[in-house]
Amino acid sequence: MLAFILRRLLLMVPTTLGIALVIFSLYHLAPGDPALIAVGDQSNASMGAGGDDESRYDKFRRDNGLDRNFIVQFLDYVGPFNLNADGHPWFSSPRTERKVEMVEVPGSGEAGAEPGEIAEGRPVAIEHLYVTTEEERDQLDIWVGKVQNASLDAAVRDGAQAELISFARSSEAAGEKALARVFQSLFEQRLAGPAEVEVIGRLDAVLSEVTGHSLELEPALVERDGERHRMKRWFAWYYTEGGASRTQNTGEKPYDGLLYFLDLGKEYESKVSVSEEIGRRLKVTVPLALVSTLLAYLLALPLGIFSVRRQGTAVDGGLTFGLFVLYSVPTFWAGLMLVLIFGATGFSVLPVVGLYSKDFETYSAAGKVWDVALHCILPVVTLTYGSLAYLSRQMRAGMLEVIRQDYIRTAKAKGLSDDTVVYKHALRNSMIPVLTLLASILPILVGGALIVEYIFDIPGMGKYAYEGLLRRDFNVIMATTLFVGIMTQFGILLSDIAYSLVDPRIRLS
Repeated sequence: MLAFILRRLLLMVPTTLGIALVIFSLYHLAPGDPALIAVGDQSNASMGAGGDDESRYDKFRRDNGLDRNFIVQFLDYVGPFNLNADGHPWFSSPRTERKVEMVEVPGSGEAGAEPGEIAEGRPVAIEHLYVTTEEERDQLDIWVGKVQNASLDAAVRDGAQAELISFARSSEAAGEKALARVFQSLFEQRLAGPAEVEVIGRLDAVLSEVTGHSLELEPALVERDGERHRMKRWFAWYYTEGGASRTQNTGEKPYDGLLYFLDLGKEYESKVSVSEEIGRRLKVTVPLALVSTLLAYLLALPLGIFSVRRQGTAVDGGLTFGLFVLYSVPTFWAGLMLVLIFGATGFSVLPVVGLYSKDFETYSAAGKVWDVALHCILPVVTLTYGSLAYLSRQMRAGMLEVIRQDYIRTAKAKGLSDDTVVYKHALRNSMIPVLTLLASILPILVGGALIVEYIFDIPGMGKYAYEGLLRRDFNVIMATTLFVGIMTQFGILLSDIAYSLVDPRIRLS
């Protein structure tokens, strides 16, 4: 038995990863852009103020890793390595804000001179490379600062420029470090006026010496945009040929993901840890689900047995009709009716909102327990009635099949009482179909709690999943759906264990 349980638990790992891949794929195939939903309201509010909507969307995608390849996103979610920009330094991340645009070149007006296109890069801030030491950063800052300081003597600036070029040429790695710092200085000059033309010229000279690349400028664009055209041409080169389309991860948070102690990421908007939030909400949903499951079985089994023992009577017919009606009642309608009947609009005998009263903290320990119990009555009833009706019908069907077996007739022929025949010989075998349903009832209770928690305003897993779905919050959707999948696997395992307990003929191996 122990070996069987351990083997099944180990098999849950690849099974869960497979479930994660399916959910992950469906999420990415679904229409709509999470960025539009997550930052749409902010963008709408900023439209009148000239807000850059596309930049907001791009930043959201970068911050949440949505700008990367599908496979990379999945591997990052699974872990244990963090593949984001702050992740493990073994990997690099794309920089999708570094865009190259094809700009139309005006015709010169001469015969045969047709308008064309030329690549320009969007100037953005360039960080020091992760591998750049503090000493190197300080020294690069000093050299670049002197190069662009027009108030210094020309000889001092020339000397700093020569040292910067010498450092960059010393090795390929040094060249990449120097380029990052020079392009950051070039970015700082993006709004430069006539006084900074010389600075941009010096930076252009440094870049030409370090890279061996000579820019091809378009006269018409130089005339129109001035030195900004030179700057954008250098950024276009840097993004396409200079290696700036990706940057090495910083290593601030090297590990995360599903395999790293169930690190499920953070919510897109609030940046709250999804793992911590789920842990908090499970403390609400799991007790309600377990109590509901226990009540359903405790009531369904006796009802099923009672119905079989009264088979063909008016009592059996009435019970069957009542349970079918109960099973047919939609959960949302039943919950709303309970609120109307027992809440303030009806008899006002039970609380219908939340899990505790406003003055909960002022109660004694016993008072707090009683207050929570009162708040849980209606949600538990709403969760229980459907599965109760279904389980009792399954128990009845299983018992009817068993009592028709030869060994039951033999037991009756020996003169055993009805109670002995039913409870000693028939009950165990008739419970096998009911125990099979345990695999589906547990996840249904957790997933089905969505409606109940929404109606009664209970901060549990169901409501959390619903809110995440409305926001298209990937981490919330993945976490809550994975939890239902894990609950299903545990339900199947519990069913298999229960089989061997109720039927000695079944052996687990």
